[in-house]
Amino acid sequence: METVGSGTSKQPSADQLFEKEGEFRKETIYFIVIDRFFNGNRANDGISKQGLHDPSLTHWGHYWGGDLEGIIEKADYLKQLGITAVWLSPLFEQVDAIENGHGPMHGYWTKDFKRVNPHFVKEDESTSLKTCVTLRRMIEALHERDIKIVLDIVCNHSSPQLHGSKGVVTDDGLPLADFHQDSNDFYHHYPEITDWDDEFQLIHHEMLGLATFNERNINFRRYIKNAIKAWLDLGFDALRIDTLKHMPVWFWQEFVADIQASKPDTFLFGEYGFGSPWDRRYLHYANDTGVSVLDFALAGAIRSAFSGQEPGGFHLIEKVLAMDPVYRRSTALVTFIENHDMPRFLSICSSHGDLELATVLLLTLRGIPCLFYGTEHYLVNDTDGGNDPYNRPMMESWETDSRVSAIIRRLALLRKTNRALAYGRHGQKYISATIYAYTRHYRDNRVFVAVNKGDAACCAIDHTGLPEGPHTCLLTGESFVVAEGAIRKLPIPAKGAVVLAVQGEPLKATTVVKFQINDYVTHPGDVMAVCGDAPELGAWDVDRCPHLEFINGDVWFAEVGFDASAGRPIRFKFVVLRSGGQEPVYENLVCRTFLLPRRGSVKLDLDWDRQ
Repeated sequence: METVGSGTSKQPSADQLFEKEGEFRKETIYFIVIDRFFNGNRANDGISKQGLHDPSLTHWGHYWGGDLEGIIEKADYLKQLGITAVWLSPLFEQVDAIENGHGPMHGYWTKDFKRVNPHFVKEDESTSLKTCVTLRRMIEALHERDIKIVLDIVCNHSSPQLHGSKGVVTDDGLPLADFHQDSNDFYHHYPEITDWDDEFQLIHHEMLGLATFNERNINFRRYIKNAIKAWLDLGFDALRIDTLKHMPVWFWQEFVADIQASKPDTFLFGEYGFGSPWDRRYLHYANDTGVSVLDFALAGAIRSAFSGQEPGGFHLIEKVLAMDPVYRRSTALVTFIENHDMPRFLSICSSHGDLELATVLLLTLRGIPCLFYGTEHYLVNDTDGGNDPYNRPMMESWETDSRVSAIIRRLALLRKTNRALAYGRHGQKYISATIYAYTRHYRDNRVFVAVNKGDAACCAIDHTGLPEGPHTCLLTGESFVVAEGAIRKLPIPAKGAVVLAVQGEPLKATTVVKFQINDYVTHPGDVMAVCGDAPELGAWDVDRCPHLEFINGDVWFAEVGFDASAGRPIRFKFVVLRSGGQEPVYENLVCRTFLLPRRGSVKLDLDWDRQ
């Protein structure tokens, strides 16, 4: 038996720390609510002893039959769609109970963090992580198709009051915690949140009656971290964290430190519900926890731009993107246009054409795009305005010939191959309430996008950033000519889009370091560089050291290749090369030191040192 305080993950060697880097910025994520995706094993539908399964698919709070076998069976479908990462709703064993017509098919009422929900595997199959065969088969099926897997976790709470029981948690089947008999102090015991602006209530009080874990209990922290490490050891590649804002920043810093000590390439992103770049507390979590966040502000702007719920059209998106400098890593925000906690896009804007254009924006704007299952089939149920649970209908089709499926497939491939979409800066070229044109630019990679949600129109783009000559739209096949850097007449059909791209050569080297420097506001004409003792860093010669690329506000980024210095320590600092013959500005420190891996890729995300 594994005790609460013990760890099962082996500590990596220094060399293993650098063998691969979990770079999610090139991915296209697809979020699956497992129970509503595909029923691959009907023999397990009646597994519950309490009538939680509804074969009629009419009781929205019951299980409808989706399972891991269904994901295995549809792995080829996901691959054909262009999906490169799958975010699965929580897989943990849940309390088996129905209250007011609602059960835990969503996965957020956890009973055991070290066991698989029995509704998702074969009847009578072991659900322990150590021995669950179907779970391993699913991981292998997705990884064989180069699809990464995101585990959805909730560290804030377990289950609500259900038939006299609340917050009962086991450790791989052995008793661990009980809210009503909390002798081990696993839980806070405060009332529900009434003031959502009160910091103490957000952290300690209950949300919707859910038993709230006591994050100061070291035994709880060891249990939850060891449990999540066990899932990562099986092959999960990333973590999506529920209710990020309901636990303190220090908890997430410790959590991330321990998770990445075990598996350094783990990408983590969290849900800070309806967070805004104008909210200082939200930015504290987005910038200081080591966890990226879901971009609710951009989702709201895109949705309102098409629905008209707020005036301004595409200027709403412009307003959000103008705030990107407040983030340490805006290109790693996870973006979306719909999810399981809001009405689907088509519930607020019924036009299929508008959904297609919103998908173009999602897949080409900065950030890591996340699609909601069924978007590719215009899936929607408008009962009660499409609010939860009606935003979670059963998947109905597996064809890949819809217009929006084609958009996803083509642009997901572009994301994988063209680094302008993963790393590049955003350059606005034209904007009105109904037309938005912009570029993404990194090294010799270029992507130009124009979206028109109104009537047919024609506009002039003076500085496209594209090479001279003809360019073919990836969506329509139409040709456009760039002359002297401009497209003098760019016709865009009603509810249409243009996507032009130039593919650059990837950087090739024994070891590649992604340098990012934050928190230094440069002036027009300034260039950020990284200078050091390695020959690849100019051997301290500022005239030969590699330059970084401006991303936004106070952020610069570049990939630098190392051959001669691979596997050796380097000493370096950042320097601002100023225009007009002015003296360079150096960081105020002796140097930074870093041991390069012998091969592979690694990223250094650093703040300017003023000291």
